[in-house]
Amino acid sequence: MDTLTFDRFVGDLRSALHYLYDPDQLRRSSLASLFGISGFDAASALQRILTDAVEALQPGADEPPQSRAWRIYDALVYRYVRRFERDVVADQLGISGRQLRREQRAALEVLADYLWKQYGLAAKAEGALNEGTLNPASAALTSGDATQAKAEAPAWLRDLPPEKPGALRQVLQATLDLARPLSRQWTVRLEAALPEELHDLAVPQVALRHALLSLLGIAIPRTSGGSVAVSAVLADGTIELAIISAESAAEAGPLTEREINSLDVARHLADAAGGVLAFDTEHGVQPFSARLTLPIFERVSVLVVDDNADVLQLFGRYVSGTRYCLTVTHEPKQALRMAQTLEPQIIVLDVMMPEVDGWELLAQLRQQPETVDTAVIICTVLPQEALALGLGADAFLQKPVSQEDFVSALDRMVA
Repeated sequence: MDTLTFDRFVGDLRSALHYLYDPDQLRRSSLASLFGISGFDAASALQRILTDAVEALQPGADEPPQSRAWRIYDALVYRYVRRFERDVVADQLGISGRQLRREQRAALEVLADYLWKQYGLAAKAEGALNEGTLNPASAALTSGDATQAKAEAPAWLRDLPPEKPGALRQVLQATLDLARPLSRQWTVRLEAALPEELHDLAVPQVALRHALLSLLGIAIPRTSGGSVAVSAVLADGTIELAIISAESAAEAGPLTEREINSLDVARHLADAAGGVLAFDTEHGVQPFSARLTLPIFERVSVLVVDDNADVLQLFGRYVSGTRYCLTVTHEPKQALRMAQTLEPQIIVLDVMMPEVDGWELLAQLRQQPETVDTAVIICTVLPQEALALGLGADAFLQKPVSQEDFVSALDRMVA
């Protein structure tokens, strides 16, 4: 981490929990170096640290079942460790979707506070502040007061819509369109430099749009008569959005109280989107420069072949909101043609199907040049893992399958 603040730590923690079963993403997490882990097993070590921290929050047997401590623990376990969908977690806890979002944010901050103290991160943040590496706008969020500062965010920030991946180009274009009246008012040229291919994002669109609008609301008035550039750069599983002002007609002074509040809102929104906001403008003077780093929503195509329609629907719910894009069929005779046409990265294959069983289909897949190297997961009620692997499958799942096991198996195939 270049600048260690509690606010940024919470954002990085949320991102790591989101990718708890994705070794590639965990290795890239800044938490690995922060916790002093490295090497080939860094992902598993970080996964263990996070799951152990969640378990450390489990209340004692004498704690009332409806207590806040149990709600915090259950929200973390069901959502991140067991990977249940939001509506399933809400039903499990007996609360509304909106209340669940509040509970999740509170639970995440409690977990962050536990790790913050467990690894002595306050001292690191204080050291960074003493060395002058934190700007004044960040300083209020650096130590034990961070949780209280976050709690002071406007109430509507705690009621953001559920996370939904969004097409980045559309989100950016809509945001720039909303900001153009303000740019015309201040005679500012609003420019965009975007790569030809932009990935989808694993972030809430509303949080991202309002975070960018908050930043543009600071940059544009401070650049009267000049230009503000919005750019996007793809790198290492993330995308960095930059808002940089230039060619201002007049020198702008230090950040005003209104601007500091807007920047604080942008930080909260960036955190809600699972991103990290870096404010590069030292002491609030020109030029304005802010960078928002977000995780890319990398789509992975998966073909599921199962004659049970309920299973197909269940697996579809399991991967809702993840990077996995499912194509399903309950007709095994169509599976080979679909695999050759769609070229999925992973095939999930049932065994006990009419006319063409899974073993026969697996053999056909391994004989075709288009699918000989495609990852295949056998998923069946039969306890025949050794047979499945011996016939050329890459992984085995025995039904019934939990969401955690299903998504973990897909993650292993990608890795």
